[in-house]
Amino acid sequence: MLSCIRISLPAAIALAAVLLVSPVFADKGDREKPAPAAKKAEAAKEKAKEAPKPEPKEEKKAAPEKKAEAKKEEAGKAPAPEKEEKEKTESLHKMTEEKLVAKTELSGIVESSRMAPVTIVPKRWADLVVVKAIDHGSEVKKGDVLIELDRNKLERTIRDTKAGMPLKELELKSAELELEKMEKSTPISLESSRRSTMQSEEDFAYYEDVTKPMRIKDAKEDVKQVEQYLAYAEEELNQLKKMYAQDDLTEETEEIILLRAQNTVNEYKWMLEQTKARTDRTLSTTIPREHERMDRALELTRINWRATEKATRDSLDKKRLEVEAKHREMEESHRALKEYEEDLAALTIRAPQDGIVYYGMNQRGKWTTGATVEKKLIPGGKLMPREIILTIADPNLTRLRIGAAEDKLKGLEEGKEAEIALKRDTEAKLAGKVERVAKVPYSDATYDVIVSIGKKKGITVLPGMNADAEVVVYQNDNALLVPKTAVKKEDGKSSVTLKGGRKVSVETGRTEGSKIEILKGLKVGDEVVLPAAPEPKAPAKADEKKDEAKK
Repeated sequence: MLSCIRISLPAAIALAAVLLVSPVFADKGDREKPAPAAKKAEAAKEKAKEAPKPEPKEEKKAAPEKKAEAKKEEAGKAPAPEKEEKEKTESLHKMTEEKLVAKTELSGIVESSRMAPVTIVPKRWADLVVVKAIDHGSEVKKGDVLIELDRNKLERTIRDTKAGMPLKELELKSAELELEKMEKSTPISLESSRRSTMQSEEDFAYYEDVTKPMRIKDAKEDVKQVEQYLAYAEEELNQLKKMYAQDDLTEETEEIILLRAQNTVNEYKWMLEQTKARTDRTLSTTIPREHERMDRALELTRINWRATEKATRDSLDKKRLEVEAKHREMEESHRALKEYEEDLAALTIRAPQDGIVYYGMNQRGKWTTGATVEKKLIPGGKLMPREIILTIADPNLTRLRIGAAEDKLKGLEEGKEAEIALKRDTEAKLAGKVERVAKVPYSDATYDVIVSIGKKKGITVLPGMNADAEVVVYQNDNALLVPKTAVKKEDGKSSVTLKGGRKVSVETGRTEGSKIEILKGLKVGDEVVLPAAPEPKAPAKADEKKDEAKK
């Protein structure tokens, strides 16, 4: 029983003290009188004094238990969190017109809007060797020498071309004379060949119509004639024999005449035999072969005529083409000489306009080929035709080129005002305006944005500098703004709670910091309920931390 009194004594004393000072239990007139609760507290104190004191060791052991129970009692007496939240008053936000400005920050590179790329476009000469080149960043005037190239080889080529011109002219004249000769002789040759073929055809026709039949007939007539001669001789021999047979005595002369007649008959018989053999040979072999030979000869004549005609015409066409080629060659020599002379003059490259010299080619504000070109612009370096070597930029016409990401394009339109700060001098501010916003992205998923750059005394802006641009993409001088915490979103709809608990639907606009723009649903003077912010937790006391650590 005693231990219980010791444990609850601190709590009882604290409760008594609260009751004594509480205005609820004491009126103005009764403040000097002790309250019944105070009397109970004093009685409890007296009992505590009368109670025997415990041993020191036991008190030390019970001290942590007392503290723990005291904390439990205090926690039990502390008000509930829900009750505290209800007791707190919710704050209100009164709607007033405010200025809302939304800005987009972008970074880009300064470039000139008037840039002249310098390139060598030779008409014929391609051996471009550097002798001397102007330094990067030099200021030049129109016509100033930028690059000098080696001229020795080209000058030697021009001399050789001029030296070969007379020979080519003589060759051309000779070819023209030969062509003129062929133009006149070719028709005569073709006509002669045609006539020769016609004559062969006529001869063959005559052979078939006349010569061949006559040859056949002649061979037959030869046999017939010999047969006749033989018949005459035989008849004569027979007559002599009859005549001499009437005489009983044959004289020597008669014998001689008969012998001669007999020999004549024998000769004609032999002649007839030979003639028949020869005639058979003529009719069966000689004449057919002769006919075949003449037929083939005529066919060869025709073939040769056609071939000769084609070859002659082709020779004439070939000569014409050769003469045309000579003409083209001559014209090409004259053209080459002229172009070589023009290229010789172009080997000294001059500035096309006033400005600053930049090495390489400018692409979207960046000098992409500067490092490569710089290695070539040394004495002995070799340049390529149609390669952009230098770029002359006008420093008086500058603008800012920005590669903007897609999430930066909202509200970024032509005509929007911008404030530009150079990286080299961020304190100096220049006015600008958006001139163009690309509709399609480049391969790096950025959109080109062109911003004009205003001039300001004492600030130099040159192509190649980096700069930041702050563009005002939205401005509303009479905007209705509320803290974002006041807007609740449910099912895709936004609403706020007005004073008195009424909820209204609203249409929200841009967000700026911790506030959001209300486009519809509220008006000036409306009071919007803001949810109470949770109180920060009080830091734990040192003694309590020690006790918790011990536990």
